[in-house]
Amino acid sequence: MACWRRRHGDFPAPSGGTDVHPQFDRPAIVAWLLAHDKTGVPVAMPAASLVVVGAGRRTVRFRLDGPHLVLADEAEGEDELSGWSTDADADELTALAAGEFGASLGRLTAPGTAPLTVLGQVRLIERFRSGSGGLRVTLAWPADLRGTAADGSAGGGVPTITALRGPRLNPI
Repeated sequence: MACWRRRHGDFPAPSGGTDVHPQFDRPAIVAWLLAHDKTGVPVAMPAASLVVVGAGRRTVRFRLDGPHLVLADEAEGEDELSGWSTDADADELTALAAGEFGASLGRLTAPGTAPLTVLGQVRLIERFRSGSGGLRVTLAWPADLRGTAADGSAGGGVPTITALRGPRLNPI
């Protein structure tokens, strides 16, 4: 960005940070890049990346295309994540969640949200085959288990968790 800032007088000014490590307003940068044909509007369907931990600490990474995340308004409710999956991934998710204590969501990374983690009780609640043959799956977990996955970790490589509270509805 430093190069564009030097070459283009209309490049957005830093919105914070320091001279050495400036911070920029993301929407302003995206608007500038689009206006100057430096990037295009993405047309591909976004994807979510899931790291699911099952019985015996078996860890598997999954991809959900066209993800939709609905966070419950109250801690007593359930959060739900749905998206398009392969049959093999849906079968594997079901197997991981079938353990005595259920699966945990080690990390969920999806466009437009901070990474989430859920410690236990993640389960596959729906498999829906569309008329076009695609498989849509929905995962759910108690809202009071939700937290954000912080960069860095506590001892033993366990993610640092900060609980989220309050009404939220975040489509991704």
